[in-house]
Amino acid sequence: MEKSDLKKGMLINAGNFQVSIGTFDITDVAIISKSNGRFVEFKNMPKGGKLSKVKRKFKLWLNSNETFTFERMQPETTIELINFLKKK
Repeated sequence: MEKSDLKKGMLINAGNFQVSIGTFDITDVAIISKSNGRFVEFKNMPKGGKLSKVKRKFKLWLNSNETFTFERMQPETTIELINFLKKK
């Protein structure tokens, strides 16, 4: 995926999750659950799992204390997040 492929309002498949690109700005990004279509919450994340690693690695851009919503993410960082979530 190239950074020019990211468009406002996109929903991108990323393994067990979907990554939502902001409606108004591509720097706003969220991780969405495939099972219920809601924002993924910190309280539902298992310790030491992939989401724990995402929280550590991308903490500079976290926008919420409860959900995986990010702001001011550059397209390169968004692509890195998508690829990280796709890894097994």
